[in-house]
Amino acid sequence: MDFDLILTAGIVVLMLSIPSAIAAFADRRGPWIALIVIIIGAGIVGFAWMNHPEGYEVADIPHAIIRVLARVIP
Repeated sequence: MDFDLILTAGIVVLMLSIPSAIAAFADRRGPWIALIVIIIGAGIVGFAWMNHPEGYEVADIPHAIIRVLARVIP
């Protein structure tokens, strides 16, 4: 498995929850969809974090994202 890709996907999912939460607060309604997306994103990030063979440190996250982007963008 490519845990860098899984970690990056989880971070993207977490980032997508931010506009939903802001829109919910602006409309004075509960941010339920944002909460569900945050839980899913945190689960994806946690899965990648726990199952990576060497483990991740906080300083490794930008390097993992750059490695994924380097593979995607030729």
